[in-house]
Amino acid sequence: MIAGPARETRRLIIDCDPGNGMPAADVDDGLALALAVARADRLSLEAITVVSGNTHRDVGFAVARDFVERLGIDVPVYAGAERALVEPPAPWRDRQDANEHRPDVVEAWRGVARPRPAPTGVPDAVVRIVELLRSAPGEITIVAIGPLTNVAMALALEPRLPELVRDLVIMGGAFDVPGFLQELNFGIDPEAAHLVLASGAPITLVPLDTTSQTLFTHSDLDRLVDSGGAVAEYVVETTRPWIDYAAAWRKIDGCLLHDPLTVALLLDPGIAEYEERIVDVELLGSLTRGRAVWWTEENLRLHVGLRVPSGRRPVRVATRVDNALLVELLVTSFGADAADDGADAGVRAAAATPPR
Repeated sequence: MIAGPARETRRLIIDCDPGNGMPAADVDDGLALALAVARADRLSLEAITVVSGNTHRDVGFAVARDFVERLGIDVPVYAGAERALVEPPAPWRDRQDANEHRPDVVEAWRGVARPRPAPTGVPDAVVRIVELLRSAPGEITIVAIGPLTNVAMALALEPRLPELVRDLVIMGGAFDVPGFLQELNFGIDPEAAHLVLASGAPITLVPLDTTSQTLFTHSDLDRLVDSGGAVAEYVVETTRPWIDYAAAWRKIDGCLLHDPLTVALLLDPGIAEYEERIVDVELLGSLTRGRAVWWTEENLRLHVGLRVPSGRRPVRVATRVDNALLVELLVTSFGADAADDGADAGVRAAAATPPR
């Protein structure tokens, strides 16, 4: 019997704003990181870079350092941008941090280990992104699941980024989601989102319209309780209170899987459907700043007085997702008996740079 060809190991930088363990902070970045680590048979996590967004940069850095320490993996963590290119940070930080000290929130997170503060040192995420891309042209995928500030700054530092990166997988933007004039990642830094989307890099975009079709429930999490392994333990502990918090806010039965979907698409692109569209972000407007818009050149029928850019590279947009397949992929990956061995294999394949 002739063995088939070995599957490619995809090299990743995950640029994120994690909040696992922090009261009232979304855990989806941590779930995305956990999926990458659990599937080290297919994904080699080369670096974690942190940006202000869901959490402040310094908090996210501490969360990411706690993640790699708890899972015992040798993946370097780099601090990046503390604030957006233009957008003032206060309104967004006030919103994101408003509920952290609420008594019911503190009680809900009482059994969750809170990450210890970690000194960020010199914020060098942008430089490291560029160094990694230059060292392996066309080989590294950037999974960007926070505001795009770090990626936009890397683009300014290295204008060849669109040619050096294998591709960008981005969670961001809301085109037509009831109740959302903005989506957090694009809203926090509209200028960065505009620059990256207009860069000509090969991009897969996962918008809120699509991630809102996902759902992860306590029943799904219960399947991991007795599976053992550091990944499953981390996911169960940090996700349990967030499901209750998010379910109450959105009035649904669980939490949404915004960021894990981006990593899942690298493992199984078939769990989603896609369309090629031109995408941009509105930078002006009292009601539309930070809002994503999309069109196709052949279907654009009316744009009187608008400066519509031409010659843009279309973006591959995930438009529909099979939630049952997504959840099965997550639960199977998190609960795999070989998760710890797989993580060790990923460490051996990762860049040799020590954690910071």
